[in-house]
Amino acid sequence: MLIAAGLTFYAGIAVVPLLLVGLYGAGLVLEPERVMTLVDRLAQYASSATGAAQFLRSLGETGPRLGLASLLASVIAASTYGEGLLRAVDTLEREQRPTRTVLGRLRVLPYLGVFPLVTLLGLLAVMVLPERLGDGLTGQALGIYLTFWVGWALAAALLVVLYRLFAARTLRLAAIVWASLAAGSFLTGMSLGWVLVLRFGLTVGRAFGGSELVGHIVLLTIYLLFVQVTILMGYLLARSIDHLLSEQVARPPESVGGGARAVG
Repeated sequence: MLIAAGLTFYAGIAVVPLLLVGLYGAGLVLEPERVMTLVDRLAQYASSATGAAQFLRSLGETGPRLGLASLLASVIAASTYGEGLLRAVDTLEREQRPTRTVLGRLRVLPYLGVFPLVTLLGLLAVMVLPERLGDGLTGQALGIYLTFWVGWALAAALLVVLYRLFAARTLRLAAIVWASLAAGSFLTGMSLGWVLVLRFGLTVGRAFGGSELVGHIVLLTIYLLFVQVTILMGYLLARSIDHLLSEQVARPPESVGGGARAVG
């Protein structure tokens, strides 16, 4: 938890620039106005009382229209997460790779290159699912179910990239995929739960002087913390699966003749 809390600090710095980069990449494929429309539709699931809906709409208006200087600044800010993740992995592995600041920021660049594609797929799901399923109770329930599967696939794909880039040693692809699927399911479930909490207007501000805005900021911080916990646990799971696979490969096969002699 302490390592994840440190990583949450880096995530807090990088999350908004990362979203801007993703929306900019989506705007290169779709029209910027189309991206703004899809983000506005997504903002309907957020709470307007806490400013979350307005915040999403602001991202949708700004992201697809970033200038070159703003895009470069967003990439630099988003790469902060790479530095934090490399430090967290080194702490877990009890190692200290040299030039971690530069190395972490460079290693996260392929992840930043993939994130716009994931953002585009997510926005397309927002566009297609409501139109195909309708607004009734059955359509909404089916939409949540399908959203989970889409989110699971996208989260797992992003985690495969992260674990491949930031592992302290080369891990087998099978170990990375299985761990990414496990961690991705938790991430998707948490994200859907957080969205539903905001959607149904759960009162969380009583412990913070009656301020719902402060309460939701704290809730978002806790959400980011548990995202980092899940990512790090997924990495440890990938390492454990890789170790088990290594043991299976190193184990000598048992011969039938040898087994018969042993019984005799």
